[in-house]
This record gives sequence, structure tokens and C-alpha cells, in this order.
Amino acid sequence: MKRLIYLLIFVPYVVFTQNIAKISGNFQLEAQTYKKDSVIGAPDVKEKILSNGFLNLNYTLDNFNAGLRYEAYLNPILGYDPQYKGYGISYRYASWSNDFLSATVGDFYEQFGSGMIFRAYEERALGIDNAVEGFRVKLRPSDGLEITGLIGKQRIFWGKSDGIVRGGDFNLALNEFAKLELPFDIKLGGSIVSRYQKDDDPFLRLPENVLAYSIRFGLSGSSILFDAEFGYKYNDPNTTNNNFYNNGYGLSLNGSYFTKGFSFALSAHKLDNMDFRSDRSAAGNNLTLSYIPPINKQSPYKLPNMFPFATKLNGEAGIQAEINYVLPASSVLGGKYGTNININFSRIQSIDTTHTSQYKYNSDLFAIGDRLFYQDFTINFSKKFSSKFEGSLSYINIIYDKDILENEGAPKYGKIKGNFLIMDGTYKIDDKNAIHFELQHLWAKQDSSAHLGDTRYGNWISALLEYSVSPSFYFSISDDYNYGNEFDDLKIHYYSASFTYVVGSNRIQLSYGKQNQGVICVGGICRRVPASNGFYLSISSSF
Repeated sequence: MKRLIYLLIFVPYVVFTQNIAKISGNFQLEAQTYKKDSVIGAPDVKEKILSNGFLNLNYTLDNFNAGLRYEAYLNPILGYDPQYKGYGISYRYASWSNDFLSATVGDFYEQFGSGMIFRAYEERALGIDNAVEGFRVKLRPSDGLEITGLIGKQRIFWGKSDGIVRGGDFNLALNEFAKLELPFDIKLGGSIVSRYQKDDDPFLRLPENVLAYSIRFGLSGSSILFDAEFGYKYNDPNTTNNNFYNNGYGLSLNGSYFTKGFSFALSAHKLDNMDFRSDRSAAGNNLTLSYIPPINKQSPYKLPNMFPFATKLNGEAGIQAEINYVLPASSVLGGKYGTNININFSRIQSIDTTHTSQYKYNSDLFAIGDRLFYQDFTINFSKKFSSKFEGSLSYINIIYDKDILENEGAPKYGKIKGNFLIMDGTYKIDDKNAIHFELQHLWAKQDSSAHLGDTRYGNWISALLEYSVSPSFYFSISDDYNYGNEFDDLKIHYYSASFTYVVGSNRIQLSYGKQNQGVICVGGICRRVPASNGFYLSISSSF
């Protein structure tokens, strides 16, 4: 490894003058202090300060690329898996490419189609790094055609999975490939992924090779978009499906129509036993191969995100519809600058299953279950009122089955029903100075009375005020208050203050405050966040 670092640093100085070598990368350090706070449930942390950090280095010379990432978790910030504890070089690669072929050896990220049967990716905010270490080759034999093949093992903290992943994928842009002149573009694709893992179970006979495949179709025109993908996975008894031997399938449909001032989008999917991993014993966010984005609206506001939804890969059926409409400027309702209206509805519920044995069940493709997992309805009005002020008003209704989404189905909490009213606005004082505010209110009701320890119970109010001096300084203060909790000792103010300084590609943020326990989600993948009280420092830079 010392030799690789030596090459990355010193090769640029010995290459021929006509070849220009480049070194690029980025750096980030997060550190958090912890103070025990029994009122909000913040634990005592012996180290008092925990930190996560990394440095990426990339070296480029003509068609050759190489790089590495150094990571240090001393010790991991609360909410990240403690198995990240330690430091070292976790990611390294070398690649070469030309117009016809690209070859990579070492660690890499990749996605086939939408990710239904294969997605190796990194999401640092969630503590996820599913990089594959091995070989990857991409071929471009013709315009509009790309073929990918790979083999390797996935990262699991500081080690590798037991399973070996093999996969292939093709993407075909039909118009470009066949030199067609059509008023719309057609794209076709297909993927195949296989996992090998030795069967060492003393009681069950487990398949050592598990195969999954998918096919997809896309159509796009001047006013329409449509894509569809169907995936199939052969029987894969594992930890997350309680060792059921059923085959799995996933069907995803997305369509939209858009014209000036109006758009409509409709999505639907059905999933059954599609949690695919490179190790059958893995759980949580570890060693996932399949990724299917959630079919609900992602809110940018804090209070609605107290009840996030994560896709249930082993069984859900969902639908989402969204309308965007612009009331034109200078109209009676549009005013001088026009008014934007967004309406969204999402509903996700169980699939219908009939158990036939301890490790087998039946479920028809179009059989929908009775249990509601999650539902949201959002209507948002956003408007520019003058050259200096713009704002929005939102109403959100959410039904959230906490027993399914957070408690693995155990009947303890019941469904949470929330109504949210949110206002935000930005006032530009001048070209550099601006004030931004947010006001949020939650009316919450819970079906079950067994909500002890759930600090999200009851009504909340949240306020944020931010002052910015573009492009460098940002100051903000906020307070989240659970005033409606029926337990007086849980009527808590979660206050915070933050200062951010940005110069060029460098960013420094320092904040202090209390954080409520809960769940954080990015793209439908979630992790638990414990309560905390203390300072938070983030330093990042790219070069």
C-alpha cells in the first residue's frame, strides 16, 4: 500500500511533459461531543467526543485512473454501527478506459437499471458502504450499446462478505443503435446477478447459488416519460425473510406527462421477497444488493421527517400520484409572478399471503393485503410575492404504522396519524444578505395508548430562522417543542444554533443543541439516530 501511495504522489513529476497528471480528492471530518441528558434520553458517552473522517485521493493520467480512501472512526458517532470502529485504507482502485473498453480492478460502485437486483453504493449519512472489491469490465461495441460484467465481494465494515457476487448488464439506446429517427426515444435493458455462498447450515438445505434477473423498458418524448422494470429472484432463504423458500419478484411502473405549466406523474410497484444480499445472514443495511426507492414523497421539512418511510423489500404494494400546476403570471390567482401548486398522494400497504408450510407461502402478483403501512397527502402552494420575498404554504397528512416500520411488526405502538401545517419564506435584503424562516406545526394522534418512551407522541411546533451573507456566512437558530406530550417531563424544547462558513470548496459548520431520537432516511434507506446533547463540528474540502 505504501508503494501505491508513492505512485499517486510522485508519478506526476516523472511523466513525459506532454502528459498531464492530475490529483484530486475530498476530505471530511465530523466530530460530536456528548453530554448525558436523562430528560431526552441522551446516553453517557465515555469518550465525550466521537468522530468520523475520510480522505479520498484520485490520480488521473490520460486513460489511467487510480485512487484510495482513508477512513477513521475514533470512535464512530452515535447512530453509526460500532463495527466501523478503527482506521485504515478501506477503498482502493485502478482503472483504464478508451472508447471501446473500461476495466477496473479493486473497489468500485455500480448500479444495474434502477437497482432492483443490484446496487453497490455509498451513503455516508447513513453509514452505508456496499462497495464491491474485484473486477469490472464495460464494453461499448456500438453507439447506443453498453455491456457491463463484474465479479467480487462486498465490503462489510473492515472486511468482506462471505458471498461472491457475479453480474452482467446491458443498456441499449435503440434510436442511437439502429439509427432510427423517431419522435420518441426507446431504451431497453436487462441484468443478471448471481450470488455464491457455501451452505454450512446444520438444519436447512440452502441454495448456494442464488440467481436474480431483471428486464426494463423506457420511452421518452417531448411531453411523456414512461419506464417499467420487472425483476425476479430465485428462492433465497435468509435472515430477513425468516428462511422462506419462495421465489421473489418486483414490478415497478413510472409514467409522467408534462406540458407548459402542468405535469402529472403516476408510479406503482409491487414487491415480494426481493431483499437480496451478498450474505444470507446479513440484516439491517449491511451487504444489500437490491435497492428499490420509496414510492412516497420525500419532504424537505423536519417534522414530517420524524415519520419517514423505508421500502419493505420483502412485501409491499404502493402507488403514488403527483400533480404540478402553475397559475400563470398576471392572472387573477397567479398574481404578478405566478403561483406553483403541487399535490401528492402516496399509499403503501401489505401484500396478500397464504402460508402453506413453515417455509413457504403463496402470493399472487396482483394480490394486495389489507394492512396499511404508510399514507401521505401533501398540497403545497409556493409563490414569489415580490422581487425580494418568496414563500410557500404546505399541508401534509400522514398515516404511519410504527409497529411495521420501526418495531418489526410487534403490536406495541399502533398507527400514528399526523397533520402538518408548514410555512417558509425567504426575504432578500440585498444581493448578498437574506433571511429565511420556517414555521411548522404537527397535530399528532396515536391509535394505541402503549406509547411510553415514544417522545414523538403528541403535538409539536418547530421554528427556524436563518441569516445568510452570500456566499460565505450562514447563521441559524431553531427550536422543536413537543408541547402536546401528555407526560409533562417529555414536553421538551430541542433547541439548536448553527454557524457555517464557506469559502471556495471549503465548508466549516459548528452547531450546538439537543437532538431528538428517531430515524433518518435518505432515498428510502434509514438508520436510527439516538438522542444527543452537545456540539457538532463538520469540516469538508475538495481539491
